[in-house]
Amino acid sequence: MTDTQFCYCCRVHHPKDQMRLFATRHGERWRCLRSIEAACGQRGERDAFGRRQTAINRAAAQRAAEHARHANRALLGG
Repeated sequence: MTDTQFCYCCRVHHPKDQMRLFATRHGERWRCLRSIEAACGQRGERDAFGRRQTAINRAAAQRAAEHARHANRALLGG
């Protein structure tokens, strides 16, 4: 069994000791302490954290899409 848990906010795996169940309108989800603490800050700090996390998530999605395009080209002989 793995010692990490997926954080729905950061969209990455963190060690289980850094994770907490967090109630959302869709039920309980695992969230890391870093994102929970950032949400408790002042509005400007929360917004800055959100912008940084969005940029990180967007870059990860772009890397995954690029990897998939390369894999498709390799499979199709392109």
